[in-house]
Amino acid sequence: MFDITNDEKLRDAYALLMFMQKDVPASSKKKANVKNLAATIKREIRSYNNRLASNVRIISGDYNGHLDLVRLPDELDRMHEEAAADWFRNNCYLEAYNSQYDCTGQEFTNWFYLFRRQGHWFAYHKVCFDV
Repeated sequence: MFDITNDEKLRDAYALLMFMQKDVPASSKKKANVKNLAATIKREIRSYNNRLASNVRIISGDYNGHLDLVRLPDELDRMHEEAAADWFRNNCYLEAYNSQYDCTGQEFTNWFYLFRRQGHWFAYHKVCFDV
C-alpha cells in the first residue's frame, strides 16, 4: 500500500503517521482500520530504514556534480588494478553524449581513482553535470 522508495516518501510516511495518531472521534471499526494502516506504515518505515547499504557513498557535492566513494565487488579483491579498472569502466563509468542542446543536465564521469583499503578495491568517482 505505502511503498517508501526515497527520503521524501519517508518524511511523508512519518507525517501521515503523526496525523493518524491524533485523537479523532470515530467508530471502533474505523479506529481499528486506522490502527491496521498505522501498523502497515510502521512496517514499511522499518523495512526502508533497515535496507542494505549501497556500495556508493557521496563524499561531497555541489551544483556541478558530486564525488563518490565506490566499493568494488569482493570478487575483484584478488585481481590486479587493471582488472578492477576494467570492471569500473564497464559498470560505473558514465559517458557524456553529444547533444544538439546546451546544458542537458546529463551526468558524466570526469575522473576516477582506484585504490585498495583493507584488502578491497575502492574508487573515488567524480561525477559532473552538463550545465
